[in-house]
Formats: sequence, C-alpha cells, structure tokens
Amino acid sequence: MEKPNYIFVGVDPQNDFIDGSLAVAEAEQIIEPVNSIADEIRKHDGTVVFTRDWHPEKTPHFDKWPVHCVANTRGAEFHKDLNIQPDDIIINKGTGQTDGYSGWEGRSDKGETLESIIEPKTPHEKVKVFLGGLATDFCVKSTARDIAEHFKDDRRVTTYLLIDAIRAVGLTPTAEEEALSAMKEAGILAISTEEAKKMIQETI
Repeated sequence: MEKPNYIFVGVDPQNDFIDGSLAVAEAEQIIEPVNSIADEIRKHDGTVVFTRDWHPEKTPHFDKWPVHCVANTRGAEFHKDLNIQPDDIIINKGTGQTDGYSGWEGRSDKGETLESIIEPKTPHEKVKVFLGGLATDFCVKSTARDIAEHFKDDRRVTTYLLIDAIRAVGLTPTAEEEALSAMKEAGILAISTEEAKKMIQETI
C-alpha cells in the first residue's frame, strides 16, 4: 500500500501575533507542539509549510487591525524558537491590498501554493494535512476551511486540526468555539499533536 503523503501547515507563528502589536494570549505555547509535529513529518519524508502575513506598509487591512506583520520587519519574522529547515516552504499572504487571512490565497517565492503542495500526485495517493498556528478564529480557520472546501469531494485528502497547537484572538466570548464548530462542520478532524504523531508512526 502506498504510504500517505504527510503535510504540516503552520499558520503565521510570527512575532506580532506572539509578543507584538496583535499578540494572542498564550500564543508562545504553540511553538513546542508545532516544532514537534514538523520534526515528525520531516522524518517521514513529508512536507512542512509555514504561512506568514507579509503585508505592505499601507493596506485597507490596517483599517480593521493594528499595523502588524509588515514585510521585512521584526514583527513579520517567525518566532525565534520556531524550527524552520531549508526544505520547508514559506507561503506569503496578504501581500497586496487584501486581508490575506487564508494561506490558500498565498504563494511562496517559487510560486508554490497550498493547492499545488496538497494536490495528490497519483490517483491512489492519500494526503493527510495537519494544521496548527495563529489565530484559531481568523487565519487558521480561513486556511483550514479553504483546504477542506477545495478537497471536499476528494476522499484522498484528509485535514486535521491540531487542537494543542492553536490559540484564538477571541474578540467575543464565543469566537473560539464558533471557529472550532465551523471547522468541524467543514469536515476537519480535531486531534492532538501526540495523536497525529502516533498516526504517522503507525502507518509506516
């Protein structure tokens, strides 16, 4: 049986969302589980992708939010403890005049997109996509739902949300719960990073 293709998408683990202008409570706690699942996936010849907000200095997005993750500033850099390897793919989003919540809209410097990375390469290839990052109720939700929506009729692709590797902005008391419900309704399966690692190890 063909081995599944494992992909991890780490959404926006950037300074401005951790200790900067748009800091999310407890955001630093995602770094350890994110590093852990990324390491496991690399060990099994999978693909590790990180998305990042890479905004211009002026964008309508900043009418809604404090200025954050302006390209080539400290705030846009990945957190210092994030383990990024040379073969990992970096997807830039929000580079124009759009909000850029979803990593689906972004692309790497080489033109790679989440669609081109996740799309099964053979008729029988199974692809398992794991997501973590910031923030649950905005960019994680948007990215996860776009992946699930695109592949909803393709049973080869399964999307998992790593529940211990996400944190929410929580603009309202129910925002996080609503985001989790929306992802569940989209067919995304919520598991822990330890459950994900065990799954990867057992299918080898």
